Amino acid sequence: MLATQQIFLIASLLCFLVLMALSSVAAQGVRGTRALLLAALLGMTGNVLYAFGRELPPLLAYEAANVAYTGAGAALVAGYRVLAGRAPRTLLLSLLVALVGVLIALFHYVADSFAARSAVISLFQSAVCLEIGRTVLAGRRDWQRPLHVVWFVLGMCALVTLGHAARMAWLLGAEQTPGSLLQPSVWSVAILTAAALALPALILGGLLTAHRHIVQRAEFAANHDHLTGAWSRKAFFEIATRERARSARAGRPLALMLIDLDNFKTINDGGGHHAGDLALQLVAECARRSLRAVDCVARLGGDEFAVLLPDAGLGHAAGVGDKLQAAVRAAADTLPAAPGQPLTLTLSIGVTVLADGETVQAALARADAALYAAKAAGRNRVHALAPEPHLALAPDVRTPEAPVALARKAG
Repeated sequence: MLATQQIFLIASLLCFLVLMALSSVAAQGVRGTRALLLAALLGMTGNVLYAFGRELPPLLAYEAANVAYTGAGAALVAGYRVLAGRAPRTLLLSLLVALVGVLIALFHYVADSFAARSAVISLFQSAVCLEIGRTVLAGRRDWQRPLHVVWFVLGMCALVTLGHAARMAWLLGAEQTPGSLLQPSVWSVAILTAAALALPALILGGLLTAHRHIVQRAEFAANHDHLTGAWSRKAFFEIATRERARSARAGRPLALMLIDLDNFKTINDGGGHHAGDLALQLVAECARRSLRAVDCVARLGGDEFAVLLPDAGLGHAAGVGDKLQAAVRAAADTLPAAPGQPLTLTLSIGVTVLADGETVQAALARADAALYAAKAAGRNRVHALAPEPHLALAPDVRTPEAPVALARKAG
C-alpha cells in the first residue's frame, strides 16, 4: 500500500506534467490557460507541502499548504469560466481563498481540530467542483461532438464532490478521529488518493477543453475567409455537395446566388485598399444578417461571393437578393471615401436553382451567366436564370427599385 506521503508526491508530479502540457497550449493564446497554469503550479506546491508536512514548520504544513491547494481550486474555477467565455470573478475567488486561510489558522491555533480543517477544505473543494460543473452545463448549447471531454469533466466533478462527502461522513463516523493527513490507515489512504488525484484530473479536463478551442480555431481558419469571416471557397463546395445530396433525397429545391461588388476597383482607388477591405466585410456582414441560419455565404475570391439557399425556389432567392441589396445600400454610407468623391456600393447578383441531377459546378456556371447578364444590363441588379429543361418561372432582369416581374421562360 502506498504511503500518504507518496500519494501527495505522485499528485504533485501529475500537476507538474499537466503544467508542462499546459505551457504549450498557453503559447497558442487560448484564454483561460493562464489560470489553469496557476492552478497546476499551486496544486504542485500544495501537494509537496502536504507530503513533507511532518518535516516543515507548522505555518507551512498547515496554513501555506491548505491555502496553496485552495488557491489551486479557485484558479481552476477561474480557468473554466474564462474558457466558457465568462468573467473569472477573480476578486470573489481571492476573498474566498483568504477566508479559507483564516479558518484554517483559526482551527489550528485557536481551536486545534483536524476534522474542522478537513471540513473547511472539503466544503470549498466541493463548491469548486459544483461551480465548474455548473459552468460546463451552462454552455451546453455550444457543446460540439465528440462529447468525451465534457463527460470527463462532469464525471470528475461529480466523483470529487461525492468523495468529499464520503470523507466528511468518515470523519463524523470514525471512532477515533485522525489527527493528520499523513496518519496511515486504509480509509485515509483511499480518500487521500482520490482527493489528491482529483486536482490534476480536473486540470487535465481544462487542458483538453483548451485544446478543443485550438482545434475549433484551426478548423474555422481553414474553412473561413480570414478577412470577411465568410465560408472559404473549399468549404463552400463541400457544403454545396452535401446540400445537393440532401435536396435530392428530400425532393426540395436548392437555390444558388452569385454576388459581385460593382466597380470594386473604383472603391479601392478612391479610398485605398482599406476601403476595399471594409466594403467586402460590410457585404459579408449584411449577407449574414439578411440570410437564414441554414443559408451559407462564402467568398469565392476577390470581390465575388456565393450564397447557397436550401429549400428556396427561384423567386424566393431573387427576393433575398433584393433584401441584401437594400441592406448594403443602407450601410454603404459608413465606408470611407476620397475627399469630394461620394462612395457608392452596389451589388450585381445572379440567381439560379439546381436542376435534378445537376452538378454544383454546372449550376454555378449558370449563376455566373446570370451575374454577367445583370452587369451587362447596367449593374445594381438581380438577374435570375432558371435551368433550361425545367421551363421554370424566372424573374426578369430588374433594378432594386423595380417590382418582381415573373414571366414564363421560353423553351
